[in-house]
Amino acid sequence: MSIPRVCTLLRTTATRTATPIGLSTSRIRQHIQLPRPTLWVSKPSKIQKMTLITMNQSLIDRLKNDGVIPDVIDEFSPSAFVQAEFPSGKEIQLGNTLKVAATQEQPKVIVTPDNVSLESDDTRYTLCLTDPDAASRDDPKWAEFCHWLVTGIKLPSSGPLDFKNSKELLEYMGPAPPEKTGKHRYVLLLFKNGKKEPQKLDGRKKWGFEDHKTRVGARHYAKKYDLELVGANFFLCQNEKQD
Repeated sequence: MSIPRVCTLLRTTATRTATPIGLSTSRIRQHIQLPRPTLWVSKPSKIQKMTLITMNQSLIDRLKNDGVIPDVIDEFSPSAFVQAEFPSGKEIQLGNTLKVAATQEQPKVIVTPDNVSLESDDTRYTLCLTDPDAASRDDPKWAEFCHWLVTGIKLPSSGPLDFKNSKELLEYMGPAPPEKTGKHRYVLLLFKNGKKEPQKLDGRKKWGFEDHKTRVGARHYAKKYDLELVGANFFLCQNEKQD
């Protein structure tokens, strides 16, 4: 299933409105047990708002179950659905396991805000992919390890994110979990930009922060540059040699 079919944004010529369908597909429903799809044009009804609350809570529960909360991020209120598909055809589905070979090329990412009518034309976003389990989940001495960092992103009217007019602060690097280190979590995060301009990292390990604490990364970067977390997704990968 391609991303455009999984998650479609609908716009009118007069107002910026959307139809969030993304996380209601049957394949993702298997992972987080979402309710039936919700459709709205502008202002959601009370029932639709309750459905959004249920979907958001399901996402948070999934992030907690795999320790993304609190290892990588604090608990938050999602305001956008973030999905991604690699050129291999494999999708990121909230904790599914993918083969390393299927994740080596930069994925297509599609974002569905829960209410695009409130979005400003000046609103920009920052996207990242981070590994909190480098070198391993039991020994995260290099964590977090940043695999991708792009800022200045403007949400398109439809389809995947277009990075042509954005600023890639760190090019995409596919997962490369070491041998015998088990499954690593690879967390895709979307932040809304604040008043500060995000800058390049000094390195991938620990996101370039000179800190001896474990799992220094996206959360610290977001705090430094006034970024607001609005969406998240993640997948698992491990080296084929585990014995």
